[in-house]
Amino acid sequence: MDAAKFTIEEEAEVRRAVGAGEGAVCPRCHVAMTRRSLGGGSFGLGYARRREWFLCPRCHRSVIFDLKRGTRN
Repeated sequence: MDAAKFTIEEEAEVRRAVGAGEGAVCPRCHVAMTRRSLGGGSFGLGYARRREWFLCPRCHRSVIFDLKRGTRN
């Protein structure tokens, strides 16, 4: 049975592609992923997050990460 989530390696590949200026492509389906910006202020954290949500239109897997930090949270 296929796992419902991306593996850590697959998430890293999406982050690498986005960081390199390439389009996000689903590592499982190999189709372009939909990009959605997630709002959110600093809430006293000292910075405003710029998180992006990448969704695969075919398998519906997704990954969210902070673009500036390149991390999942």
